Amino acid sequence: MANAPNLFAVRRGEQVYLYRNLCPHAGFELNWLPNKFLDIDNEYILCSAHGAVFEITSGLCVAGPCAGVYLHPVKFHIAAGGIYIDE
Repeated sequence: MANAPNLFAVRRGEQVYLYRNLCPHAGFELNWLPNKFLDIDNEYILCSAHGAVFEITSGLCVAGPCAGVYLHPVKFHIAAGGIYIDE
């Protein structure tokens, strides 16, 4: 069995966004601490290594060294209260 990619999810109201935990600039994990992916105002995803700022809803980098590049979204569905990755 292959190792599963490191993923994280962000919920906004009823909507869930699921991304790979990988900075597109240098390949580092985005978070310094477990489950800490958002900026201080909880408005953007923040790369702790480079300070890149990503929109939650699209994964678009809007500031930092990878401006204009996107986080890698992961296709999924929600069923029976769980999040399931689509292959």
